[in-house]
Amino acid sequence: MRLSDPKSFTVKSVTSLPFTKMPSCKQCTSAFEITSDDLAFYEKVSPVFKGKKELIPTPTLCPDCRQQQRLAFRNEMMLHHRKCDATGKQIVSMYSADKPYVIYDQDTWWSDNWDPLTFGQKYDFEKPFFEQFQAMQKKVPRMSLNVLYNENSYFTNYSLHNKNSYLIYTADYNEQSYYGRFSDRNFSCCDFDFTYDSTECYEVIDIHTCNRCYYSQKCNNSTELYFCYDMLSCHDCMFCGGLRNKEYHIFNKPVEKSTYERMKAELFSSGSFDAAHAKAEEFLLTIPRKNLENVQCEGCFGNYLQTSQNAVHCFDCYDLQDVKYSTHLFGAKDCHDWDFVGGKGTELCYQMLSSAHGLVQCAFCMNTWENNHDLFYCDLCVGNKHCFGCVGLRHKQYCILNKQYTKEEYEDLLPRIIAHMQKTKEWGEFFPASLSPFGYNESVAQEYFTLTEKESKSRGWHWYPEANTEENYLGPIVEIPRKIEEADASICEKILRCEATGKPYKIIPQELKFYRQMNIPIPKKCPDQRHKERMALRNPRKLWKRKCQKCAKPIETTYAPDRPEIVYCESCYLASVY
Repeated sequence: MRLSDPKSFTVKSVTSLPFTKMPSCKQCTSAFEITSDDLAFYEKVSPVFKGKKELIPTPTLCPDCRQQQRLAFRNEMMLHHRKCDATGKQIVSMYSADKPYVIYDQDTWWSDNWDPLTFGQKYDFEKPFFEQFQAMQKKVPRMSLNVLYNENSYFTNYSLHNKNSYLIYTADYNEQSYYGRFSDRNFSCCDFDFTYDSTECYEVIDIHTCNRCYYSQKCNNSTELYFCYDMLSCHDCMFCGGLRNKEYHIFNKPVEKSTYERMKAELFSSGSFDAAHAKAEEFLLTIPRKNLENVQCEGCFGNYLQTSQNAVHCFDCYDLQDVKYSTHLFGAKDCHDWDFVGGKGTELCYQMLSSAHGLVQCAFCMNTWENNHDLFYCDLCVGNKHCFGCVGLRHKQYCILNKQYTKEEYEDLLPRIIAHMQKTKEWGEFFPASLSPFGYNESVAQEYFTLTEKESKSRGWHWYPEANTEENYLGPIVEIPRKIEEADASICEKILRCEATGKPYKIIPQELKFYRQMNIPIPKKCPDQRHKERMALRNPRKLWKRKCQKCAKPIETTYAPDRPEIVYCESCYLASVY
């Protein structure tokens, strides 16, 4: 459901900003709002050359379509085997072998063995800018994975400082952890998303500072929870929700420790958690939910926001001030349309993706890091100032399409380029999704804006051809043992098939050791399917109007009106759990 849908809650309803205009999105045709504050922002972030401001025009796409376009350029979870184009060695990469790009492994890309300026080209006023930029992208080497400082954690992406971990993404400082995303500082966790500072947790999401929690969501500072939701400072609870400072509870009722231990032993001896899942889902529908998961926020519109002011239509963000249309962003001030990551000292940026730390006055950039200033339409750039249309530059100034200019030459040429882009209707637009180096189904966009192969190709976007498991012989069907004690090391040498999708997957030895330690059965679904089902537990990034089901006060919430959950306003929710 888009912001323009009358059933959804619009930005205008929250901010009460003066109405400016309601253009139609050129992609989805939905009407969207552009306020006077938006116009002031676009003027503020527009570049100035020799005293003349080159105004960034108002967007032609609605906020959702703008985000979809950006996310089409980010592949986190689909990894491929290929060779490094510099060394010839076999590597793992987010770029499949058929992609027409030059791919270097990490050590080579970060080395001084190549110079991005050698790929510089003169701007051609007879061709569209995006065409020239794509040619530059295909020449300049790209890093195989976006990782730094990992130890024995090769199969990861968008990660740093991880140790002995496997298939974790957008995840930092984890150790001995497997199949996680959006998670930091965890030890010995498996199948975990949005999990922080936790140990020995399994199949969890939205978890903070927990230990040995299973199949649980939205829990903090707790230990030994099973099939629980919204728990704070609790331990030894099963099938519970909305409890604070409790121990030895089942279905929110206190039980003797001996009774609890007996029922826990029965649960784990069954060899299957399917029935337990059904029981938990049924009971947790009786537990009131908070309308929004925002903490210490003022004037904010969105969900999972912390310590922010005037963050409008933002999700999974913290420490924001005057930010709009952003996700997975922190530490940013006065920015619009940004997905991943931000950081201290970041301000006055627009239409950004996967960029971080000390960025000022940058727009239409992706994969740019560490103190970039006044960058426009750049990719894979580190610590640059006053650059336009560049790829892979490090600590340079006054470059256009990787070609070096003097300050005077740069300021004379760039207004002419912008005028050319205005004629081609490229100025003010993010890179078209057709320029993405990934198939749409490889990108994060597919998770939040799902398309079929036909729909993607009809827009001129790429699609990665997935293997057809029906046509490829995978060997005999492997029967997965019902109990973990029945599984021996040979299971790690076999190809398993996901019972939900039919896709092949494997169990690695470290993973098998984890299951044995936790006394849990080997999963019958592939990691991607397990991740998909965990993410389905989180509400969509949309807000609706409805009423608190206790006091009837009007509220905004990520629970659609037809959802079965009981939804309270913050006051009624706090009264029910404390």
